[in-house]
Amino acid sequence: MKVKSVLVALCLLSPLAQAYTDRNDVPSCSASMPQEYVDNTTKRELFVIIDRTMSASLNEKVMVETYNQISRFVKSGDSVQIVQFSSYNKDGFTNVAFKGKTDIPLSRENRDYIRKSQLASFDKCLTDQHQFVLAKIGATLQESFAPQENTDFSEVISSVAEISNQIVSASTAADKVVLLISDMLENSSAVSFYHSGSVRMINPQQELDNVMSRNELGQFGGARIYVMGAGLLPGGQSYVSSQKMKSIEQFWSQYFAQSNGELRGFGKPLLLSQFH
Repeated sequence: MKVKSVLVALCLLSPLAQAYTDRNDVPSCSASMPQEYVDNTTKRELFVIIDRTMSASLNEKVMVETYNQISRFVKSGDSVQIVQFSSYNKDGFTNVAFKGKTDIPLSRENRDYIRKSQLASFDKCLTDQHQFVLAKIGATLQESFAPQENTDFSEVISSVAEISNQIVSASTAADKVVLLISDMLENSSAVSFYHSGSVRMINPQQELDNVMSRNELGQFGGARIYVMGAGLLPGGQSYVSSQKMKSIEQFWSQYFAQSNGELRGFGKPLLLSQFH
């Protein structure tokens, strides 16, 4: 199996050609292996959800650390989806920018049934596959972080609810992890965390009640949720007080709990430890 040729060929496929139900943007290493020895289940899946409305607020440190966090997390056997959302302007739509499943290494017992030459090819393919996935993730993040126009509105709540209901909850993985890159500052026609151009002090329970009355809870299927970028404002020239950020974090913690998820980390803007 010529892994590098397959990887290059995959990059040339049109998005339409890849838009099938069982989409996998990653070439398989196990397709040529005896299938009785291959584990095709999805054990762990990472969902990277990117709020493109705050792309102009991101600095290089946040962008680099986002990639570093993901690259340290992803292992062979993982599935990864990168989902972009924006406000409803000319660029405003939800898009699965990357969806890939990597192969699970063969168990020690099953390796005994495979020819040595085939094992060597498979092991090398896994190494190449991992590097390919990290490169695709890096390129997708770079594209996702490109500044947008007309981003006055930020419909974080409804977008997160839609993505969790349609994508995260549909995953068959036993272990689900969500990394949400967003300022977490809702600014929609229904509710705004701003007043007179500045971030306001919110009442977490009151805002949650409003969300529930609009039926905008999500379904995260028991996922662990981590946030990066919270409170970031364009140019870094404005300041959000710790009290305001605490109330915003409380709201989101309650929101995720009501949406069958658990907020494990709330980076303001960076996570203080590796997500897992």
